[in-house]
Amino acid sequence: MMTKTMDGWFFLRPGFSSFQIRPETQPGLLFGTREQKKRDYLIGEIEGACYGRAGYKAVVFGDYGRGKTHLSMNLKFKSAHEGLGVVPIYLKCSAYTAKEPFSTLFGQFLRELNLNDVRRVTIEYFKLVADGKARPIREIVHLEDVALAIENGLQLPNDNVVRDTMRWLGGEKVNMTLVAAQLKDRLTDSREFGAVMRGLTHMYREVDGKVLLYFLDEAERLENITHIDTFAAWTAAFRELTEVEGLGLIMFIGALTRNALPTILLSEEIIRRVGVANYVEFQNPGRDDIRDFLIELLETLVRKGPVPEIHRPAMSAEALGEDVPEGLAEATGGDVERLRYYPFEPDAFEDFVEQIAAGDLTGKPSEALIRLTKAATTAMRKDRKTIDAKIVDDIGQEGF
Repeated sequence: MMTKTMDGWFFLRPGFSSFQIRPETQPGLLFGTREQKKRDYLIGEIEGACYGRAGYKAVVFGDYGRGKTHLSMNLKFKSAHEGLGVVPIYLKCSAYTAKEPFSTLFGQFLRELNLNDVRRVTIEYFKLVADGKARPIREIVHLEDVALAIENGLQLPNDNVVRDTMRWLGGEKVNMTLVAAQLKDRLTDSREFGAVMRGLTHMYREVDGKVLLYFLDEAERLENITHIDTFAAWTAAFRELTEVEGLGLIMFIGALTRNALPTILLSEEIIRRVGVANYVEFQNPGRDDIRDFLIELLETLVRKGPVPEIHRPAMSAEALGEDVPEGLAEATGGDVERLRYYPFEPDAFEDFVEQIAAGDLTGKPSEALIRLTKAATTAMRKDRKTIDAKIVDDIGQEGF
């Protein structure tokens, strides 16, 4: 007995095993006109900031399950694919405690940098300094310990020393006697973290002409920082980071309204540095948006003809085939309309769109993909090659 698989049963393109889209493995795919417009707006802002080798700062917020993680990874993919003057870095906030030190987050900022790339940039920068073409790093960071660590620790061929230096610069307690005997045990102050980032971003700008651009996902977890002194330290650290001209920082937050953002990001000193206009709301889709999202998704994942032009750069050459398999033509009876909505029957597709758009909890891309998967597996259990209106109705009756 042959095992059923969703990709074989529903004629999915090579590289796809289900109708779920994973941002980690398919960051180049972003479906829906509304999503693409928001993405293109942010890409334009990132590009505009690059003209002055400055980093774009923004807070992007919207409902949970709205697709912010996929947007953040798509922005990383897109900025690299279009050759923008940035070093794009994605990271996700941890589950912070009330008294979590800022070094927990800042250490992530540094660990996500490529070790060999940091070494290369540092070596090239100090060659420029030696030739009188760049300023000494002390004049950039204004803190002797930070300058010593960068100059003595990041140029060495020993990976372990460079790694330990990056850990120390990120706020960990590390034995740094091999780098400089007089260094303090660890960095803890917001000014010190700001100095580290000024030094690193300055070197990348001077050597590569690029800015470091961080996509900070699930930043709603900043709200967990509730201890008074710790909250003040985090706010001061964010103030320092948002003042670094060559640092790009886009924070993605699950929040229903602007007022529900983490308190740190609503403080006047942070809003002023990020800019009121750079607090960008990612609104839930309407019925037409959901419909467009699903049609585009199905055209891309199912072998029903050409891949939409906008998604071709993110697809493998093998997945770009335009042939319609014989089994798919048979399942849709050679009907163009049935092929367009496959794996749904046309009436079932319209019912499905209505079902997704109907409720506050359902009207999100994530919920659409979950229900599509449930409908597809139900059809497979019933040995049906298409999803009919009865299956859609049964799925709609489940859960809440």
